[in-house]
Amino acid sequence: MITTVKPGAVDWTGDNPFVYLKTDPEGDWCALALYFRIALSPHGVGQAMLVLEAPYQPEYPKARRLMLTDNPVMARYLVDDFVKHFGLFRPCTALLDSVSIVGGAQFSCHDEGKGLHIQRATHAQEGLSLEMHWEGLQRPFMAAVPADKTQTGVHEMFSVFQPATSGWVAVNGERLPGATVERDFFGSRAASAALAFSETWVQASHGQA
Repeated sequence: MITTVKPGAVDWTGDNPFVYLKTDPEGDWCALALYFRIALSPHGVGQAMLVLEAPYQPEYPKARRLMLTDNPVMARYLVDDFVKHFGLFRPCTALLDSVSIVGGAQFSCHDEGKGLHIQRATHAQEGLSLEMHWEGLQRPFMAAVPADKTQTGVHEMFSVFQPATSGWVAVNGERLPGATVERDFFGSRAASAALAFSETWVQASHGQA
């Protein structure tokens, strides 16, 4: 039997699904949302949900930008060391520096197999809630991305993706404007919403791309 062990350190592993929305298919993204369920990281385990409305318009009035978590140190690590490097989030680094990270959140999941998947984050004391919905789930597939192709450039990334036909995001019970759009996704076409299971970021063996 041949066994392969990756030599790099595992920085984190867990789930990292996303929903990205546009009001104009040819325009900028009007909302970016990520959910993390972390099973291992330098700052322990935990969950976090990040929503950025109008991410490329810093002065947009009353834009809803929030991160709820049960582990604020872990959440800040994920934002600073990973999210800021994700392609769609790079233009909004200043927003990510100032985004409100609220600890003490509770999380729940509702899953109906291929029909519907919902992740919720709530903070009863602050009266806050975030929801991410994925509908029409498609066949999952495994992706292995070398360091020179990942968002950070210094990690290999492995994940099981399950694209959705559509998705949406709500803040405090109010659905955000916009809809998912079709885009290129790992050599195929898929809507800009997908579940991502067992996502693992491993430092490249030479520490660089």
